[in-house]
Amino acid sequence: MTTDNRTFWMLDTLSNPGGVIETYVADAPSKWRLFEGQSQAAQFPAGATLKFSRNFPKHRKLFDFVATTLSLIIASKKVKDILDSVGVDNCEYLPVAVKDHKDKVVGPEYFIIHPLGGEDGIDLEKSVYDKEPFDEREIDRVRTLILKKEAISPRARFFRFKPLMREYVIDQVVADALKAGKVTGYRLFAAEGWDGSFMHLEEE
Repeated sequence: MTTDNRTFWMLDTLSNPGGVIETYVADAPSKWRLFEGQSQAAQFPAGATLKFSRNFPKHRKLFDFVATTLSLIIASKKVKDILDSVGVDNCEYLPVAVKDHKDKVVGPEYFIIHPLGGEDGIDLEKSVYDKEPFDEREIDRVRTLILKKEAISPRARFFRFKPLMREYVIDQVVADALKAGKVTGYRLFAAEGWDGSFMHLEEE
């Protein structure tokens, strides 16, 4: 039996100390559609903007990854270019401008990174988790994540697991590229054995 030595990481962008986005794009398709893995580019409005929340008035800095409570990944063109350079080909990039608390555009070239489809790579028998009460096919809360790496596509670099579409996963190639590119505003946690929390920083 061949051992799958690939390493995967949970991507945390919420805990960075920059500006926080809490309100979704006006006139866009309902946010829940972005958790289905189907293309939304044709329905996404031109000129979309996202604004730093006034609930976090001291959080003013703009990073490459923008903190958000929306379970979305909002990132700079720099991040998009890096993902393109390492062959990530399963994502669509929904363009947005990021505004500060005073309605000034501080990030004109940002994107909601929307991975299409999803991977089956969670070992549902060995993992420990709570099921979503309204849809038992979905995972509500991870307690211990055990991967089934052989079920993850060899092309999977930036993706979501099908029962866990509000969390984002990257492979080692993307992790190395983000680090080499000095991308800001994110942390990584080992996917294997992840406890569903982003409270403890993974040691390098």
